[in-house]
Amino acid sequence: MEIVVLLAGVVDPKWRLERLALRAGGEQPDETGLPYRLSPFDEAALETALKLRDADPAIRVTAVIPGDAARDPLLRAVMALRPHRVFRFDTAGAPLWDPHAATRLLAAAVDAAAAAGLVLMGREFGDGDDGVLPPLLATARGWTFCGQAHALALADGAIVAHRMRGPREEAIALATPALVSVTNDRSNRLRHPLMKNVVLTRREPIEIVTMPADAGPIALHARSLAVVPPPQRGAGACRMLEGPLDTQIAEMATYLRDWRDGASR
Repeated sequence: MEIVVLLAGVVDPKWRLERLALRAGGEQPDETGLPYRLSPFDEAALETALKLRDADPAIRVTAVIPGDAARDPLLRAVMALRPHRVFRFDTAGAPLWDPHAATRLLAAAVDAAAAAGLVLMGREFGDGDDGVLPPLLATARGWTFCGQAHALALADGAIVAHRMRGPREEAIALATPALVSVTNDRSNRLRHPLMKNVVLTRREPIEIVTMPADAGPIALHARSLAVVPPPQRGAGACRMLEGPLDTQIAEMATYLRDWRDGASR
């Protein structure tokens, strides 16, 4: 089986973004000098793929990192973990904040990797994603989708996804091809690479795959990009909803309805 792991990477949270802006004449952020690292969700997806490979030598793992040369150090860090193949998919200026453009780009990246039976992504893909890209990509390609998985296993040749639903753990058998978004968990913390592999990857060439020319139109166009300070929290304490799910939904609907009616006055 071929497993493709899509890794977005995020700007290192320890890095200040005071000069973040759009590039001149383009719609990509100017990321000059910004260090990238895997997000916790990227790490969980990659470790899940490596565990499946460890359990079955017939499984091949390809890691794909969309982006430009700013992500090459991140790519080398992934190479040190020794998946079968790692390459950077050159986005050629396509903005990932446009979900439809991002879906086309990621689909092309998977096609460039292999005839994948399983595609893994973090439950959030990059700094700006709200979790919509994994199900959108699966729907666009007609793949089986499972979200919020924390572990995958092979059982009689089938892929079984494990995820939490309240106090219970679900085990879901997936028909292939399938796309699974992975959430971080203590059980899928990313392993550390061997030092000899870290040294070897410094000399290895980086594989770059270019995006097809017919990637399609861009629906959303950015006009500016700025750093927004964190919101000021109010003095009121939050309250967790309790009871059965239907009761929680009804209570939330009543709250939102009252808030809407009050705001419209």
